[in-house]
Amino acid sequence: MKSLLVGCAGCAFLAPSVAHADVVIGPRISYYFDNSNLRTSDLEGLQDARTVVDDEVTRDLRTATGFDDLSLTVQDNGSAANADQVGFAMVGAMVNFGDDRDRFTVTAMVGRGDATTELVSSRQTTLEVADISFNELSVIQTISQDEIDRFDAELTWQRRLNENFAILAGVRYERLDVSGQGEITIQETDEIRQFVAETLGNEAPTRNLDGQRQPARVLTDRSLETFSGRIGVTAFVPFSENAVAFFSGMVHGSNQPSGDFRSQFIGRNGEVVREETRTDRGEWSMGPDFAVGAQFILANNLALDIRYRAIMSFPISGDFDFSDSRVNHGVNLGLSLRL
Repeated sequence: MKSLLVGCAGCAFLAPSVAHADVVIGPRISYYFDNSNLRTSDLEGLQDARTVVDDEVTRDLRTATGFDDLSLTVQDNGSAANADQVGFAMVGAMVNFGDDRDRFTVTAMVGRGDATTELVSSRQTTLEVADISFNELSVIQTISQDEIDRFDAELTWQRRLNENFAILAGVRYERLDVSGQGEITIQETDEIRQFVAETLGNEAPTRNLDGQRQPARVLTDRSLETFSGRIGVTAFVPFSENAVAFFSGMVHGSNQPSGDFRSQFIGRNGEVVREETRTDRGEWSMGPDFAVGAQFILANNLALDIRYRAIMSFPISGDFDFSDSRVNHGVNLGLSLRL
């Protein structure tokens, strides 16, 4: 009597009932979606509107007006983003080895995706001089295009309990290398700028990167790594002589270490006007990881595997709210050849 053995990321099929070691290899292709660029609880513009009234200007204004009680208040009015989730076309391979009871699967995949994101931020600036207030509203629009290289690697152990159930455990590594270029436009009212110009007798100062009231370019670069461990169960039920349906459900705990977000702001003549590096906090998260699919035996040593997989990560620490989850999901297709 022959049985079908299905693992999380690979398979051993038409194996004899007597336990023995064997190896299964095969290519994998997938198309996955990632909503990381849609998370909204920690939106930050790539650049704030540059403040006209800095410490030096404040001293000059106090001297010119004779008022010491001069103060500046900045209120953030929030941000909004418009984007589509990133789609990744990925290719890779898997190796599955072990016996009828314990199977180990190693999978590695690489891919690339791109995304266009529009981020709009606004803030209100109030300058108070004695009992007179000057108000300005700044709107900062950033439109960026990102190219994202992705690498996934996973090791899974499966122990078969009986003909229909097995337990699973494993570790996973993900890396996203993101490079982008964008355009920043700052629109603002001029009350404070005009007051500074009239009081100090200077031309009204500008706040764009290169001193011109026009869009500026920005180049960005960052890398995101995620390490996770997971444990769960899988069930498989043959529905024909050469086919089996399966479902796996796991719970994962993941860590994304802190990382640097690097920006270069480019002026009209192509020169680098300013460089910035922002360090984002690390994040711990947890959530479900499930897959459903089917395996079809094509020949005595060849099988076709198709599945849908979804991974949800709910932050429990870091910059994002618990409800602002990261979701990866998509379809995976592969061939498995038993050696």
